[in-house]
Amino acid sequence: MSQESTLRIGVIEDDQMMMAFIKKLIAKTEGLELCGAWMTGEEALREIKRLNPTVVLVDLELPGISGEDTIRAVSALLPTAAIVVLTVHEDAMRVFGALQAGANGYLIKGCGPIAIIDGIFAAHRGGSPLSPEIAGLVIRAFQKNSTKKKALPLPHLSPRERQILDQLATGKATKEVASELHLSYETVRDYLKQIYQKLHVRSRTEAVLRYLENPLN
Repeated sequence: MSQESTLRIGVIEDDQMMMAFIKKLIAKTEGLELCGAWMTGEEALREIKRLNPTVVLVDLELPGISGEDTIRAVSALLPTAAIVVLTVHEDAMRVFGALQAGANGYLIKGCGPIAIIDGIFAAHRGGSPLSPEIAGLVIRAFQKNSTKKKALPLPHLSPRERQILDQLATGKATKEVASELHLSYETVRDYLKQIYQKLHVRSRTEAVLRYLENPLN
């Protein structure tokens, strides 16, 4: 795999054994290289913009600044980077808090090395990797909210923006949406930024859920 296509990975993890495992996993995976590893959010935020990782793995249980606040700050510093949570927490508040903060995916520790690697590549392609138990939680929460809460009206979305959301709602990655709509990847990313601003969300998962919960989409 060429140097240009190598993904630069940043890791924010305070557990030394888990950090060692992730480093070893990245080192032996073609197409990935470790560009930064930090034990706290504070350490990461001092260097992460300069190192400019493609994908950032973040634990939620960090000393000092919380995992959610770290995600929020990384998302602001590196708006094009994909952020994937890798944690032990499975409760709904932590899951939705992380997604609202800007995480693109949410994986549970113990999901296995293949799932972690697949999640990294999927997040880079514009996907939203979720561990099966997290995907089930998201679906159940969406179904519960749809029956109990009146959906807020959507702001005006252009026909193209709705096309993109329709495609994303089927589970397609950003590159697949670009191919389906005969657009460049960069053009779809630009549309997504506009959609995020209009819907006041920070990730494609939030955008799709916000779109789907409105019966007039």
